[in-house]
Amino acid sequence: MRKTFLYAFFSILLTQCTKEEVGLTKTFIINTTNHRIRILPFNGSNLDNIRIKLIEPLATVEVYSASVKGKTIDPCYGTLLQPFDSVVVTYDDTIRIPYIKFNLVYSGTHRILFSSNRSISNAANYIKAITRETKTSLEGNFTYTFTEQDYLDAK
Repeated sequence: MRKTFLYAFFSILLTQCTKEEVGLTKTFIINTTNHRIRILPFNGSNLDNIRIKLIEPLATVEVYSASVKGKTIDPCYGTLLQPFDSVVVTYDDTIRIPYIKFNLVYSGTHRILFSSNRSISNAANYIKAITRETKTSLEGNFTYTFTEQDYLDAK
């Protein structure tokens, strides 16, 4: 009787468990300009060489991909840049413009603030698209697009 009870108990318990599926998130940077773009994350004066990204003219590059648990596709590449106090974007390795965080003291006038709708560090500026949805997971991607206007603003 005891074995039958334990067998029934564990059978019911196992059937009630739900396997959590793993989703997928990707972030793409689209360069619609005729200029090579380099993304350079900084903490103070220290460049993080591992996170440098290069996007050729008129190219799309996957800059981030990860498996995620739960029904989300967050984070995107912009979220990963938030620990850095600035991100410098260069065009053709000559024209540079810093993307500045909230409280960073910066004496220059030529910059993109985090609150700007063009800030690469602000996840709100990425287009989010769900490509697959199940009961317990999502797959999708984020895109951020550099335009010719971004290049002109950096000049």
